[in-house]
Amino acid sequence: MNIKNISLMSLAVMPWVSGCVSAPLALAPVGPAPASRQSSQASGSLQVFSAQQQSNPVGSIGADSYFYPHSGYDLHDASGRKLKYVANHFNEMDESPDAVRLAPGHYTIVADSTQCGLVTVPVVIEPGKATVVHLDQNWWPPRHTPANQVVFLPDGEGVGWISSAQ
Repeated sequence: MNIKNISLMSLAVMPWVSGCVSAPLALAPVGPAPASRQSSQASGSLQVFSAQQQSNPVGSIGADSYFYPHSGYDLHDASGRKLKYVANHFNEMDESPDAVRLAPGHYTIVADSTQCGLVTVPVVIEPGKATVVHLDQNWWPPRHTPANQVVFLPDGEGVGWISSAQ
């Protein structure tokens, strides 16, 4: 085989090997866990475990001290209008993603996933409940959970609970 044929075959196989796509990936709506308890609050919350970025802030504990804060993301309303950018961490040493209070409704986030790059995830916020989105490969639904209750990325990574309020 010549170089041209090998190159063409490599390009043809690449989408199947990667498991994800290069354009923003759209997923099914993620909502609160089916068995989540409802608080008396009128608002709900959103927490996004986006891809983590290595950080070694100046003046941290030591020269070899690394932290892995979650990357920021864009939050859009139901019409697609950008509401805000969420930094998703307090400082470069904060490894816990922010919990954002939101009015009940449908939103969309655009965030980085560890394996699939930039993804678009519709989310549903319900009163008094937390919607959690996992894009960092650190969440697995409980064993024996039916696949139709979970939103997955093309590579099989679990993202969150499928929303019951479509």
